[in-house]
Amino acid sequence: MNKKSKRLLTIGGFVAAVFILSSCTASFCAPADKAHMLYYLDSGLVENDQQELVYNDNLNAIITKARDTNGYAVPSMDFFVRLDEEVLELANTYYTQYITALPADAAEKVAYPTLTPEQINEKSLEKYGHLKFVGQYDEDTNLALAPNNGSDLWANMDYWVYELGQELGIENVPNSDFYTFYKAELNTKIARNRACIAITDGQYGPDGEKIPVTAKTWAESFAGGAHLIEGLLVYPIAAFIEVLTAAFGAGGWGQVWAIVIVTVVVRSIMLLVTLKSTISQQKMQALQPELAKLQQKYPNSNTNNAEKQALANAQMALYKKNNVNPLSTILVMFVQFPIFIAVWGAMTGSASLASDAVLGLNLNAELGSSIMANFFTSGWWTAVVLFLLMAASQFVSTRISQWLSKGRVKKEVQKTTANPAADKQQSQMKMVTWFMFIMIIVMSWTLPAAMGIYWLIGALISIAQAIITDYILKSKRSKK
Repeated sequence: MNKKSKRLLTIGGFVAAVFILSSCTASFCAPADKAHMLYYLDSGLVENDQQELVYNDNLNAIITKARDTNGYAVPSMDFFVRLDEEVLELANTYYTQYITALPADAAEKVAYPTLTPEQINEKSLEKYGHLKFVGQYDEDTNLALAPNNGSDLWANMDYWVYELGQELGIENVPNSDFYTFYKAELNTKIARNRACIAITDGQYGPDGEKIPVTAKTWAESFAGGAHLIEGLLVYPIAAFIEVLTAAFGAGGWGQVWAIVIVTVVVRSIMLLVTLKSTISQQKMQALQPELAKLQQKYPNSNTNNAEKQALANAQMALYKKNNVNPLSTILVMFVQFPIFIAVWGAMTGSASLASDAVLGLNLNAELGSSIMANFFTSGWWTAVVLFLLMAASQFVSTRISQWLSKGRVKKEVQKTTANPAADKQQSQMKMVTWFMFIMIIVMSWTLPAAMGIYWLIGALISIAQAIITDYILKSKRSKK
C-alpha cells in the first residue's frame, strides 16, 4: 500500500470514527416521552369539513405508502374507530383517577363538574392520550399502570391490535407487514428528536409542536446501562443549559446566552485540563524559527537518510532542551474529542434548546436542513449568516497559528536554498488543517444550530488565545 492510499485510509477511518462516536451518546428520552412524540404524530382519526372521520395527515401518508408502494393490506376504518374508542376509554379512566386524587380546593377539581363530556374527553386525551403507545399491564384489568412511567413502548397498541382482531376479525386489523411498517415509520420520525433532558416537567419543543417532557435526574443518567459519558458529562452540561435558560428567560435569546456561557466554561475547563500540553504547544510555536534553521542545515533530508536521521536527532535534542513534548497536539485532541461528543449530546438533548426560536431559527434544528428549507424567511437568513460566520471563524482559528508562526520564521530566518523536507512538512500540515476545516464544515451541516453557535464562540476564543500567545512569545523573545 502506497503512502497516498495509507493517508486516505487514515483520513477515512478518522471520519468514520467521528460519526460513529458522535452517535454513541444514549438518548435520554423515556418511554413516556417517546409515547408523547408518537401520539403527536398519530393522535387518531380527525373530522373533515363534512364532519366525517378521516385519517390524520401522518397516518394517511403511512397508509398510502404501505398500500401503493409496498402493496400491504391496510386495516379497515372500523379498526381505527374502535382503536380511538379504546384510547379514549383508558384516558378517561386515568383522568378521573387524577381528578379524584387532587386536593378539594385544586382549580382543576373545582372546575371539573362544570365541564361538558366533550371537554372532559379533550382534557383526558391531552393528558393521557399518549397511553395509546405505552403502558404496563395489570393482568386482571388489562389497563396500563403508572402511565407517566410505563416502560413498555407500544405495549397498549400491541394489546389492542390483538383484542380488536378477536372482535372485528383479523382481516380488519393490521397484519404483520403493515403493523411492522407502521411502527418503523413512526419510530424513524421520533428517533431524531433527542431533546428530552429537562430538569422540570413541562411542554417543550417549537411553537405549535410542543409535547410534554418528564424531568430527568442526574442519577437516572447513570442508570439503564447508559454509557458513562452521559452521567459524567452530557447530563451536567445539558442541566447547566437548562438552569441558565431559566435564569435568562426563554424566547430564544436566553438560550443563546446559555450556549455562550456554557462554551466559555467548557473551553476554560478544557484549557485547565490541558494546560501542560497547551504550554508545550506554545513552546513549539516559539521554536519554529530554530526548527527552520535546522531544516536549512539539512536541506537534503527528504532524500538522504543520513541527513534525515541527523535532522530528527537535532529536532529531538531541541525539544528536550526546551522541555517540549511534540505529541502535545495529539494529547490535547485526545481530551477535546470526548468533550466535543458530550457537548454535542447535551445540545441535542437539551429540552430548552428545542423550545422557542431566535430570529426565526430553532436552535435544535439541523443547520443544513434550516438552510435548505423555507428560503429567504427570517429563519433561513439566520441559519445562513450563522453558518457563514461559523465557517469563517473556524477557518481563521485553524490557520492563525500557522500564519503567526510563518511570520516569525520569515523575520528570523532567511531562506537561501530550496528545502524539500521543509516544504513537504508544510504541505502535510496544510493538508491536515484543510482536512480538519472541511470535516467541521461537513459535520456542522447535520448539527443543531446550537452547535453552530458553540463552534463560533469556541473559534473566537481560539483566535484570541492564539493572538495573546503570539504577543507573549514576541515579548519574551524581544527581552532576550
